[in-house]
Amino acid sequence: MWKKYVGTVGITAVGMFGKDAGWGIPPALPTLMITLGGIGEKPLIIDGRIATRDFLSLTISFNHDIVDGAPAARFIKRFKELIENGYGLDDFMVTSELAEVPVQA
Repeated sequence: MWKKYVGTVGITAVGMFGKDAGWGIPPALPTLMITLGGIGEKPLIIDGRIATRDFLSLTISFNHDIVDGAPAARFIKRFKELIENGYGLDDFMVTSELAEVPVQA
């Protein structure tokens, strides 16, 4: 009955409230809940140098009555890899900013 009326995956976005990370705690947990936060600039190290890039914040919640932690962790790892590599986008749409680090004098 839950699956029929509520579904198994919920998606919401809180990024419209600013450039902060944003996260969510769903009031009624479906099997999987994805909350999209804001896009913010963060520092990272590329080839030993500090550079800034835009990052999207995501909160992913699982109902542990239905999904065990190990399969959930494997799902998150693979999901992250697919997003970071632009899976499903045409090659001409994907440009790797990580490979193009501006050299500062």
